[in-house]
Amino acid sequence: MQSTSFLQTQTILDALEFSLTKGGFNGRPGQKKTALRLIKTMKSTKSVSGRHRQLVGMLKKGASIDQMMSATGASRRTIFRYLNHFEDADIEIEIVNGKYRTK
Repeated sequence: MQSTSFLQTQTILDALEFSLTKGGFNGRPGQKKTALRLIKTMKSTKSVSGRHRQLVGMLKKGASIDQMMSATGASRRTIFRYLNHFEDADIEIEIVNGKYRTK
């Protein structure tokens, strides 16, 4: 199975939300319902994309690894994997006083 990158996932989510706001699914209620369900799933903190979004918000303010672990319920190793996903998407991260933040 091929993995989907953070950037690809966020692009898909943004495209679905944009399409809904512009009436892109009018006349196709089945597709609209599926799009709404997919958006809800992708934003849920039970999904990787939802946890990514949660962490991006935390990184804007600055957060320690322990804070990120506590907020997401993820292990230390998983948090570092997510941070690598962000770096792969060209999101620069710095450490200031033990807190990770976006530059």
